[in-house]
Amino acid sequence: MTYYARSGTETAPCQTYLNHVLHVLVRGRCYLSKILYYTPDWDCKTVTRIYELAAEYHDLGKLDEKNQEILSGEKEAKRLPLPHADAGVAYLLSKEAATSALLVYSHHAGLPDCNNIDDMRNKRIQGHIDSSLPEYLARHEECVRPNISVKKPPQNTVDLHSADVRLIYSCLTHADHGDAARASNEQPQVISPPRLQPSERLSALQKYVDCLKSQNTDSERNRLRSSFFSACVEMDHDRNITICDAPVGTGKTTAVMARLLATAIKNKLRRIFVILPFTNIITQSVRVYRNALTLPGECSKDVVAEIHHRADFEDMASRKLTALWDAPIIVTTAVAFFETLASATGSTLRRLQNLPGSAVFLDEAHAMLPAKLLPLAWHWIRHAAKHWSCRWILASGSLCHFWEMAEFGDTMSLPNIIPTNQRDQLLQFETIRVQHHIHPDKMNLTELAQWIAGLKGPVIVVLNTVHTAAAAAQAAQSVFGEENVLHLSTSLSPKDRETTLNLVQKRLSSNEHSDSQWCLFATSCVEAGVDLSFRTGVRECASILSLLQLAGRVNRNSEHEESDIWTVTLNANDSGVRKNPAFDASSRILHDFFYTNRDITPALCTEALQREVRESMEISDKLIKDEKIYAFKAVEKAFKVIEDQSQLAVIDMHLIGKIENYEQVSWQEIQDGSVRVRENILRQLSIQESRRYPGVFLWTAEYTSFLGYMDAILKLEKIEEDGFAII
Repeated sequence: MTYYARSGTETAPCQTYLNHVLHVLVRGRCYLSKILYYTPDWDCKTVTRIYELAAEYHDLGKLDEKNQEILSGEKEAKRLPLPHADAGVAYLLSKEAATSALLVYSHHAGLPDCNNIDDMRNKRIQGHIDSSLPEYLARHEECVRPNISVKKPPQNTVDLHSADVRLIYSCLTHADHGDAARASNEQPQVISPPRLQPSERLSALQKYVDCLKSQNTDSERNRLRSSFFSACVEMDHDRNITICDAPVGTGKTTAVMARLLATAIKNKLRRIFVILPFTNIITQSVRVYRNALTLPGECSKDVVAEIHHRADFEDMASRKLTALWDAPIIVTTAVAFFETLASATGSTLRRLQNLPGSAVFLDEAHAMLPAKLLPLAWHWIRHAAKHWSCRWILASGSLCHFWEMAEFGDTMSLPNIIPTNQRDQLLQFETIRVQHHIHPDKMNLTELAQWIAGLKGPVIVVLNTVHTAAAAAQAAQSVFGEENVLHLSTSLSPKDRETTLNLVQKRLSSNEHSDSQWCLFATSCVEAGVDLSFRTGVRECASILSLLQLAGRVNRNSEHEESDIWTVTLNANDSGVRKNPAFDASSRILHDFFYTNRDITPALCTEALQREVRESMEISDKLIKDEKIYAFKAVEKAFKVIEDQSQLAVIDMHLIGKIENYEQVSWQEIQDGSVRVRENILRQLSIQESRRYPGVFLWTAEYTSFLGYMDAILKLEKIEEDGFAII
C-alpha cells in the first residue's frame, strides 16, 4: 500500500511517505557529513545515528489513518487532524534515543526548554498515539525499512553542547524544508553555489590591491598599508582566535580578508563570514569584496551574499524567501548572525549547518552586541573555535580586550595579526584628529537644529533611535533647507540607504559642498565600516564605544587642522524624541567620564565595558546557565540584540505588484525592497499581511526616500497632535 507525507497541489502531486523520508535521510546525512569533517572530536558514528533515527521517524505520525485521508487527497483540510510529531517522539523515547526524540519533537515546534524529557509528549493525544504506535511502526516497516539498512538505536550516549544540538537540528530542518520545496516545485534559491576557492580568490584580491596602489600617491602611509596586507597573508600561526587592532585608515577591509583566505587555504575551510555591527550599513564592504573576489565567469552576488537582516519564515509558502548561508562569502550583521546562534526556530537554524569549517571576521567586535549578551556570544565563539574548526578574527581600532576580564570566564591572551612595529608606525598617523566636548543643556529637536547650524560643516548627527533621527531630520529642514539635510537609518530600505550613502559620499568629495552647511542625520548604522569624513560630529549620549566609532567618521584623514565631536542630551518631553533603553547604563557611564574630566580615548573602553557587564551580570549568568541546561526557548527569548517585535514589510510598489500577481520573486528582491517595522506600527497603520507569503507585510502607507516608513509615522503623529488633517 502507498502512504503519503505531503498533499498534492495545483503544481505538484502528492509526495509519498517513502520518498520524503528517504530524501530527508539522504539530504541531511550529506549536510552532516560536511559538518563531521570539521568536528574531529565528535563521536561520528553516534552523532550520525542520532540524525538517522530522527530523520527516519520524524513523520511517523503521518501514517495515522486520519492523516492519510488528508495527505492522499481523499479529504480536504487546512491542517492535519492529528499532530504528527508525537508518534516519532514516543517511539524514540521507548528506545532511549532521547536526543533523536528531541529533534523529532522540534522539527516543526522548534527546540524547547528541556527541563523534563516527558514534557516532549503531547498529553492531549498521548493515549491515542501510544495505542496506535504498533500500527504506525508496521506501516513504516512495510514501506520504508526494506529501502534502508536496518540498525538498532545506539546504547552509548554522546555529550553534546547546546550549540551542537542546534547544529544537528539544522541538518534536519534544512533537509525537511528543502525537500518540501522540491516536492512542491518551489524554485531553489541557489542551485549550485560557487566554492570558496581561497587560493584563486587570494590571487584576485592581491591584483585588486595592487591596482589600488598604482592609483594612489606613493606615501609612507600607503607603504605601511601595503606592508600590513603582506603581513596578513604571510603570517603563520595555529591559534584559532586572533585579534586585529589596526587603527582607522589602514586598509583593514582587504588586509583582514587576505588573512581569512590564507587561513582558509591552510585549514581547508569552506566559507568566510564578515560580521559587521548590528545596525551597520554593509553595502560598502560588499561592493569591495564583490569587485575584488569574483572570479571570471561568476556572478558576484552568488560569490558574496549580502544579508542585511533576518528574514525567516516558518510558513511553507514563505520558506523560500529565507536567506541562507550558502554563498562562499557571507557579509551580514551581528543581529542576523548571533540571533541565529541563539535561535530555537527551525526556519532560522536551517542555515547554521553552513558555519562549521568557516573563517569569521568580527569587525568592530567590541560594538557588536550589548554588554549583557557578550559573555554568551564569547562562549559560542570559543566553542566553535575549539569544536567546529572555525577561525575567528576580532577587529577594531578601539578594541576592548574583554577576553581578559574575569567576568568572561577563563581569561586568555590572543595574538595580534598586525605586527607590533607596524601597528606603532600606523598609530603615528592616528594623531589627535578630534576634540571631544559635551553640551551642558538638554535640547528639543528645534533647539538642536538651530545649535547645529552654528557648527562648522558638514556635520554628521547620530541619534539613538530611528524615530528621533527622522524627526530631527525633518525639524532641521526648516533651518538648513531641504536640499541641505540628508537622513540615513533602517527606516529606509537597503536600496534607498545605498542611494543616500552614495549621495553623502559624493557631497563629501565635492569641492562645492566640502565646507558648506549641510548635515546628515542618522542612527548608529553609520558609526562603523563606512568610509565617511565630516568636519564636525554630534552624538546623542549613548556609550563611549559609539562615540569613538563616530570619531572614525570625522576628520578621518586629518583633512582639517581641528575638528570637534559633541555629545548632546535630548529633552525626552519633545514629541519627536524616543528614548533607547539599551543605552541607559552606557550613557550614564559616559556622563561620568565627562563630568570627572576623563580624556575620551580608547583606553576607557575596557573600563566602560567592564562596568556595563558587571551591571548586567544577573542577565548574562542566567543566559549561560540556560544554555548549559538546553533551555533553548529561554535563550532565544532573552538573546535579543534589538529588543522589539518587528516584521518584514515590503515597501517597493513594483515588488508588491509582483507578489500580488504571483510572479517569481527571490529573497534578494524581498530584502532590497523591504524594511523591518514594529508590530504595533503595522497595526496602527492597518498594514496587511501577504496572503501569498505569510510573515511578509505589504506596506501601503506613506514612504519616501528621505524619511522611509517614518514619513507615515510622523504624519500620523502630526494629525493626532493637531486633531485634524488637511486633505
